[in-house]
Amino acid sequence: METFKNDDDGYLKWHSTHEIAFVLNRFGGTNPAYNVLHRSTCPFLWREVDENARTVIEKWCSTSEEELTQQADAVLGEGMWKRCGVCFRSSTNEKAQPVAYPQKHSSSFEHPGSVWIPGEPAAWVSTGEKEWKQLVTSTLNESVSPLPGFKWTPEWLDIELRLLEDRLYRKDLDNMLTPLLAAARDAGWLERGFNRLGSVTARKVAVSDVGEVGALITPHSSLPQFDKDETGVLIKTELNSLDESSVKWTLYDCAFDLCTCQPELRFPPLSPLAIDIRVVVNNDDRRKSIQALMKPCIDGLEPILGHPDNLPPVPREQLRRRLAPQDEMVLSLAIHVRGGKSSGIAVRIRQHQDGSPASVE
Repeated sequence: METFKNDDDGYLKWHSTHEIAFVLNRFGGTNPAYNVLHRSTCPFLWREVDENARTVIEKWCSTSEEELTQQADAVLGEGMWKRCGVCFRSSTNEKAQPVAYPQKHSSSFEHPGSVWIPGEPAAWVSTGEKEWKQLVTSTLNESVSPLPGFKWTPEWLDIELRLLEDRLYRKDLDNMLTPLLAAARDAGWLERGFNRLGSVTARKVAVSDVGEVGALITPHSSLPQFDKDETGVLIKTELNSLDESSVKWTLYDCAFDLCTCQPELRFPPLSPLAIDIRVVVNNDDRRKSIQALMKPCIDGLEPILGHPDNLPPVPREQLRRRLAPQDEMVLSLAIHVRGGKSSGIAVRIRQHQDGSPASVE
């Protein structure tokens, strides 16, 4: 067994020669959810958000699963650690709900106006983002009026992001949407400021062949009907301002109060989720950017979504770190902006239902 702490170079060198092995993230403490045994290829060990900080949390590494489990029992204590519900999903007997990978997209979502961009979608913080944006922009430039009677600009974009199964939980959905929306704006599909864009629905799906990896973008000239499903956790609040800070911290306070009163509402780690965000702007012209609202809305949901390192939620005034919701588990996202009499946000979070967009009937 080898141990790595604040030594990413050593850890990566070990992994390059031990691809079929096991890794235990050792937090310590008395909560078994904080000490998790993974297969070395688990996507949660290779999230882009952890780049250059993979061994901040101590990692025990071995080619022997038995060696690590014996060490965990001896040092942490029996019952003070768990197996990952994703990479051990076919062999674990734990009660933790395993992740079900969504199937390839349904043909019912195909549309004559859809535009296909092949290649792995890049996130705004990742390598290759510039080249990906250029590819998306040039492809959309060639698709100026795909729908009969289509009136530019579209009021709703539906986006399907197809990734290989082992990449599905490495990239956050909202981070992949950022360059796509910017490219659609640069290609003239959307107005500057995204003024007329009233809805974005998006989902991540797993595909088995690298030739199927890419993004499917479908423009619509009218807004979607809202899903009437009332299941899940609802966070609803009025706002005096829709600036980034107000949105993020108002939602955080609401989410923290909710999970403090009802801790059972906090979703278990590694649960595939769907999020539906509905923003009402005190302006009949809906002049508020969906792109600008997306990240603060999701960041503010950390108390309910959970933290990637299973850190417990704390009151805002006690926070000494940036928000980091476990949003890589969000497989389906819908965000809608509408005009109204007063500004406010309603967010519904629920277990992901395989294959369905979050907010389209």
